[in-house]
Amino acid sequence: MDIYENVAFGLRRRKDVSDLDRRVHDMLALVELDELARRKPGQLSGGQQQRIALARAIINSPDVLLLDEPLGALDLKLRRQMQIELKRIQIETGITFVHVTHDQEEAMTMADTVAVMYAGRIEQMGPPTEIYERPRTAFVANFLGQSNLFEGEIVGRAENDCLAVKVGDSTLKIPADKSKNSSGRIVFGVRPEKMTTEDVDKRRGEYDNYIQGTVLDASFTGVSVQYLVETPWGQELNIFERNVDVRELGRRGEAVDVLWRSKNVFVLDPDSDINDGLEYLGEPVAE
Repeated sequence: MDIYENVAFGLRRRKDVSDLDRRVHDMLALVELDELARRKPGQLSGGQQQRIALARAIINSPDVLLLDEPLGALDLKLRRQMQIELKRIQIETGITFVHVTHDQEEAMTMADTVAVMYAGRIEQMGPPTEIYERPRTAFVANFLGQSNLFEGEIVGRAENDCLAVKVGDSTLKIPADKSKNSSGRIVFGVRPEKMTTEDVDKRRGEYDNYIQGTVLDASFTGVSVQYLVETPWGQELNIFERNVDVRELGRRGEAVDVLWRSKNVFVLDPDSDINDGLEYLGEPVAE
C-alpha cells in the first residue's frame, strides 16, 4: 500500500466514517508528509516511516496511545529529531501518550510525567525535574542519570541551618530541612554536574563542601570534561564540568579539590543501599 492507504487503513474498516479523504490528508499534514501521500513505504526514510506509523494510529482518535520503544531503531540524530516531532504532535492532538523507553534522557526530554519502574513496581513518579533533582531512593538516583552517593554519620549542627556529617575523614554540610533525622546514619547524594574540581582557596566563598581526591581519569566530550576522582576513603566520584573556560585537563594521579554546594544535596532513606540500580536494567515509562 502507498502512504495514503496506510494512513486510511484503520478508517476503511469502520462503516461510519465520512469524509475519509479530508481526514487522511489532515493527518498527513499533521506529520508534515502530505506531499508524499502516493509514495510507497520503501521510498521513505526511517524517520518518515515512524511518522506515518504514528499518523495511522492517531487517525482513529484513541484516548491513549501506547508507544513501545518507538525510536529504538533510529540513529542518534534522527532519534532526537523525532523526539521533537512526537512532542509537537502530542501537543497538537491532545492525546495522552504512554511512551516506554530504556533511554533515560529520552524519558526526561519528552515527558510531563516520568514513572521509574523497578522489579515491576513504580519506584517513583513525577515531573522529570522532580525525579532527577529529588530522587527518593538510591535506585532512582542511580538509574536516572548518574549520582555520587555517600554514607555518613550526623555528628552535630553546622552554620546556616546545616547538619555536620562525617564521611571518612571529612566533615560535610547538609541542610537540616532535607533530612528527617538529626542524628545517626545518613545517605545523601550529589549529581556529577553539581560538582567541580576547581581550587578550593579560590572558590571557598561559593562552595561550602569540599574534599580532596585523586584524578583517576579525565575525558573531554566537547560540552564537558568528565572526571573520575578517588576520595581518601576509596570511593570513586563522577564529576562533569561544563566546557566554559579553557584550562588543562587534570592528569591521572593529580591531587584535586572537589567542591559542591550543600543546597544541591539530596537526602535518601538512611536504610538505602547506595548500590541499588547500578546494575539493574529497568524501564522508565514516560507519559
